[in-house]
Amino acid sequence: MTPIEHIHARGRFSGKPGLHRIRALCEALGNPQKKLKFIHIAGTNGKGSTAAMLASIFQQAGYHTGLFTSPFLVTFHERIQVDGYMIDDHSLIRLVRQVEAAEKTLALPQEEHIGEFEFVTAMAFLYFVEQNCEIVILETGLGGEFDATNVIETPVLAVFTPISLDHTEVLGRTTGEIAQTKAGIIKPGGSVVCAYGQPDDALEIIQLACPAVQIPDMPQQIQCDFQGVHFIWKGQKWHCPMIGAHQVQNSCTALQAVYAAKQQGWDVPDNAVSVGLAKARIIGRMEILHQNPTVIVDGGHNIAGVKAIASTIKTLACKGILHLVVGMVSDKDIHACTFTLDVLNAHVYVTQPDNERALAAEKLAEYFQHPIGIYPVAAEAFQAAFDAAGEDDIILICGSLYLAGIARKFFTA
Repeated sequence: MTPIEHIHARGRFSGKPGLHRIRALCEALGNPQKKLKFIHIAGTNGKGSTAAMLASIFQQAGYHTGLFTSPFLVTFHERIQVDGYMIDDHSLIRLVRQVEAAEKTLALPQEEHIGEFEFVTAMAFLYFVEQNCEIVILETGLGGEFDATNVIETPVLAVFTPISLDHTEVLGRTTGEIAQTKAGIIKPGGSVVCAYGQPDDALEIIQLACPAVQIPDMPQQIQCDFQGVHFIWKGQKWHCPMIGAHQVQNSCTALQAVYAAKQQGWDVPDNAVSVGLAKARIIGRMEILHQNPTVIVDGGHNIAGVKAIASTIKTLACKGILHLVVGMVSDKDIHACTFTLDVLNAHVYVTQPDNERALAAEKLAEYFQHPIGIYPVAAEAFQAAFDAAGEDDIILICGSLYLAGIARKFFTA
């Protein structure tokens, strides 16, 4: 197996919830996380976008900036970046060997092992130290309290993007319960920033953990088009190239986080903030892959994400027909997501992502009123939609991050 296959073979879950495994592994590696400064991001939706915005802004300000995100869309290397560059193959292979060697020295509880996310988190810490990162934008994987990234000490900031229902079988059945888990990243004496518009029960939990939480002001004069979002915040005009009104919320969260960091002495000039936001990019989030017809891919896969996709499509001026290619994994709220998409009155092509949790295309098709076709192979669905679309039409591919990754390979090869 390749080093990356070795990592994936570890599985998503590694034993009893807790930080004891990642702490032991980091200890064996010399605790690299203690040599770094972090902005720690938790939430249900918008984590990746907000992280990308913050990384771009701090890079523009001249800081060597690490970025740790998950999952990846096309290549594993996306998860670990420094100053906008993905980790190279040589470093990846070397770090896999280094972490495996440390792992062999551990005495873990019976039937427990170092899981994939724990392993990759430790690798990222080592790489960021090697690259002399001055700030690391650190995205949680699942939850917060027992997420492997929470092995860090008090971060520069704990940032909360919108919290909604997802992974309810693990995190909780209400947004308040989910917020309780995610609020575990708040450390004593730490500063906290929280997106506006949180559910009341989620905001209450965060405010209990940190009464001094900073919440950005509401933006004004919002405009959304194929060039991204334009808005006024704190009396200033801002532009972010990410498409969709929900990116205004993420932008304001990132901007508030920057100002909170400046309050702590971080030197981020105003010009670096505006230019950094205007240069921020993230793949797989309302990303345009092709023109004439316009092909858009989005990895939104829970009901909040799908609602954001639907809302965005409605705000964009589409002269032609909307062709919708959908594939989902089985552990999502399929009924709610498909109902939201069905009201777009699109030509629907049903498929499935290449993943062991994928819902069969035939089964997913039962949730749509009048699907155009059923394609178990995603590439065949993409091609069918592309062949049917006119130059003024939009092809929207959504429902799963895994499907988004396949689409990027198909249309950018």
